[in-house]
Amino acid sequence: MDEKKLLTKCTKTLTKELPVLRKICKLTQQQLGDIAGVSRQTITNIESGKCEMKWSHFLAFMFLFGLNAESAEYLKQIDIPYDEVKKWLVSKRM
Repeated sequence: MDEKKLLTKCTKTLTKELPVLRKICKLTQQQLGDIAGVSRQTITNIESGKCEMKWSHFLAFMFLFGLNAESAEYLKQIDIPYDEVKKWLVSKRM
């Protein structure tokens, strides 16, 4: 999968699952925004589809949800191509 397709697939998949992941972690939009360093409005716009999730948001959310056992387990069940993401991240190292 080329880079653009990979990034799009990952962000769209996580966008769909963001409300569920927030619920698992018992986070409001405001709390998630505070942790990720974005506004509540940004979280609202991502969840409603008014704006696309940026790759930096994807990485921050994956890190955050990976720290919680329940949400980490849920992440394993959704359609994110972890091996391809890992290869992409490794290829970007300096």
